[in-house]
Amino acid sequence: MTEPFLSIRDLRKAFGSFVAVHDVTIDIPKGEFLTFLGPSGSGKSTTLYAIAGFQHPTSGDVLLEGRSLLSVPSHKRNIGMVFQRYTLFQHLTVAENVAFPLRVRRRPEAEVNRK
Repeated sequence: MTEPFLSIRDLRKAFGSFVAVHDVTIDIPKGEFLTFLGPSGSGKSTTLYAIAGFQHPTSGDVLLEGRSLLSVPSHKRNIGMVFQRYTLFQHLTVAENVAFPLRVRRRPEAEVNRK
């Protein structure tokens, strides 16, 4: 079995006595598109914040290609997020919103079109 691209291991985030994320473990293969779906307060955003480096977990680990990201600052993780909206830019189509960050990163147009 190949190593997962992104692994979340026993991720837990507490704010005082309130536990927002309860021991989440998941492996995500390279190239997969993943969506967290659940009611308000279920820990979706907090989990994403931990992956992106905006929140430090109370315990557990976030690994990218087997390497822990806990000591890597958010601006060096090369991870993007869309914040609870269907589109990043409402004046663009879904395809244009997907293509935008790829073009900013100067990815080949064939890759942009494939995504």
